[in-house]
Amino acid sequence: MRECDVTGSVVLGIDVGGTSSRVAVLAASGDVLAVSTGPGANLRSSRGELGALLADLLGRALARARDAAAGEVTVSACVAGVSGAGPAGRDRVVAMVDAALAVAGPRPPVVEVVTDLVVAFAAGSDSPDGTLLLSGTGAVACRFAGFREERRCDGLGWVLGDVGSGIWLSLEGLRAAAADLDGRGPATALTAEAGRLVGEAGGTGDPRQDLVRLVDARSPAELGELAPAVTRCAAAGDGVALDIVDRAVAGLLHSLSVVDGATGRVVMAGSVLTADGPVRAGVRRALGDRAVTAAEPVVGALRLAAERAGWTMPPLAEVAAQVAAATDRHGPAGTGGQHDDESTGAPGPLPIPLPTGFVVDGYRPEDLETLYRVCLETGDSGGDATAMYRDGALPGHVFLGAYLAREPELARVLRRGDGAPVGYSVATLSTHEFEEWCEREWWPPLRERYPRPSEEDASPDAALIRTIHSGQHTDKPWLADHPAHLHIDIFPEGQGGGNGRALIGSVLDGLTAAGAPGVHLGVGGRNLNAIGFYLHIGLRVLEHTPWGLVLGTRLPRP
Repeated sequence: MRECDVTGSVVLGIDVGGTSSRVAVLAASGDVLAVSTGPGANLRSSRGELGALLADLLGRALARARDAAAGEVTVSACVAGVSGAGPAGRDRVVAMVDAALAVAGPRPPVVEVVTDLVVAFAAGSDSPDGTLLLSGTGAVACRFAGFREERRCDGLGWVLGDVGSGIWLSLEGLRAAAADLDGRGPATALTAEAGRLVGEAGGTGDPRQDLVRLVDARSPAELGELAPAVTRCAAAGDGVALDIVDRAVAGLLHSLSVVDGATGRVVMAGSVLTADGPVRAGVRRALGDRAVTAAEPVVGALRLAAERAGWTMPPLAEVAAQVAAATDRHGPAGTGGQHDDESTGAPGPLPIPLPTGFVVDGYRPEDLETLYRVCLETGDSGGDATAMYRDGALPGHVFLGAYLAREPELARVLRRGDGAPVGYSVATLSTHEFEEWCEREWWPPLRERYPRPSEEDASPDAALIRTIHSGQHTDKPWLADHPAHLHIDIFPEGQGGGNGRALIGSVLDGLTAAGAPGVHLGVGGRNLNAIGFYLHIGLRVLEHTPWGLVLGTRLPRP
């Protein structure tokens, strides 16, 4: 980690979009101390809870900044760019930002809430005056003067507009698939892509009704998952997808023409226009050397916050590189970050204190015995399974130990104030690779230790021993988009108060930082409290099984 000339004064930059969110902390020295990431929370198009999300991200980012500064930090200014912070939703957004800042610590002397468009423009323009063309979850063109919106076209949400956005691309793709199935439109490869999403939700027997169920069950932001498939099919030459892409490009350029004077640079922002693909390529061809690609919007938020604090910030490119490095080095929100432990060369976790007095921390080898006990004493659908097993180590061998042995850097431990573990969450980036590793490394010695039981033995011990001998082989359609998986267990004393959310959020953010596109987990059908918790934090049902549910969520790009 680079040396920082930290004076204790920092500014906060916040970017909240429909798909993902970030909080970054910049020191007066010009060093980015921390970056935390999480899911999106657009008031109109996603299910994220803005207040809880921001409180979580802010708390983690500031804790990480304090660690980097080796002491307390004072927030001089905060600029939050929030999707949905226009006049229609501004009062709600401001109230939730204020509440989140109150939870995170003393209110900064300067707090400014702007739209996500302002911070996106500030992340790409050398001048406070100019034009932004954004296509991500939504789509909008905007003319700025002094970083203030002067004229806007579109950005009206997925119902009324957002032409050329990721959601628009997805909905057009779904409509094309429905027309193909219904005989109203030409055949298209998009039908198979839509069927892949349908397969995750379960079929009715009528593929058209399956699409109806799909759009009813998902938020618009979740339906945006089909956008990459539309551009892939277009790149492969599918005529229907090519037409959708051409209309997206034309729609974006038309919106731009309404606000743009056809002179000066145009800042391109949003995932559709900053990532390589046919929509970006089409817009760039039309704009030529007028087009400039914005950095991450949170960089723009930091820029504006630094200005509000009276600082001279380093060049945008330098701050953008630091944000990327901080995210990669520390991981996003909730991991507590990772740094190099000079004594062992192993990743060293940075503990995150919670308002409840507990701490989310990394795994230590000395935790193993206690975590095995947590696994056992929560192993009966959340209840104590001690009386169920003759060998109390079996649940830990099957559901915990391999994760700690293979990917300890993804493990998180919930600790009391005295450091004693009271819960954990473990994960793997790739279910297939994890299962292959277990077959090579984890199961063989356990198979020697535990002979295969007789067919007549119906005990819980025998059931787990059979799992040891058969191994685990996951082959489900939803695995393509949710290849990672996790487990979480917490003693009763650590449950409630947001501890579970913080713990699982830490692991989800670690998976996000490592590039996992999505994650799943299994939960017993009798564990209603856990099911309710997972649904509340945004997971959705991927499959109903004889023993319970498989739930999952897509993860934002790091």
